[in-house]
Amino acid sequence: MNVRKTFKNEVVNTLVGEDSDFKGTLHTQRSLRIEGFLEGEINSQGDVYIGEKSKVKANIFGKRVIIAGEVIGNIEALNGLEISRSGRVYGDISGDQLIIEEGAVYKGKVNMDIISSKTDYESTFKLLKT
Repeated sequence: MNVRKTFKNEVVNTLVGEDSDFKGTLHTQRSLRIEGFLEGEINSQGDVYIGEKSKVKANIFGKRVIIAGEVIGNIEALNGLEISRSGRVYGDISGDQLIIEEGAVYKGKVNMDIISSKTDYESTFKLLKT
């Protein structure tokens, strides 16, 4: 599975570009793509994509979260978290589905049954070998 291809076909409403640095809290009702450096917090009602060259030091809340770069912080993904082979995640995660591609780095705790929206989800965990 090529994570970058699956996200490129979708509409991105907010973009933090490759040469950009952002510090603070970012709230959006739509999808978000980070290609640069972000420190703080991300709260998105849409999908969140962390690009391959990006570095994010933030807690992330999103509908679906796709990581191809580096994230240091906790992640809550309501509709699944994908870590591509270039992705590195250092923090606790929660959500309803976790996909980690071969070669990806993950260090933290996983909670796949309780989400802060107080909705119970059944969970799946998949390791993909490519």
